Amino acid sequence: MMQLQRYTLPLLLVLVSTPAISADEARAYPRPVEPLYEEGDEQLSCRQLEQRLSHLESQSYSTKPGFYEDPYTGASIWIGSLWVPGALSYLGYSAIAEYRENDRLHHNQSRIEALRRMKANLRCHE
Repeated sequence: MMQLQRYTLPLLLVLVSTPAISADEARAYPRPVEPLYEEGDEQLSCRQLEQRLSHLESQSYSTKPGFYEDPYTGASIWIGSLWVPGALSYLGYSAIAEYRENDRLHHNQSRIEALRRMKANLRCHE
């Protein structure tokens, strides 16, 4: 019994340390990208819109490797299945990190869509 507690403690710490997700934030499937407008967007000029777009586009890339490309995933599965089952807790951490990364990317894409629509309405391309 002591062995079981020692190996499952890291996994329980990961699960307890994650914030609770409300019902409106709970989503299992991708959401469509909808424009996300913020207060004060209507006063922006074409140049300011372009600057914000370039800033957001530089933040719209993910550096987190996928499940099969992540070398730590393979290592945690290998070590967890052969020696220390607590190493499998990395899989939970990786899933939470990927969820948060996807949420951040979706927010950036929504802002980019809103700024592009505003830029089109102002006819900044002419």
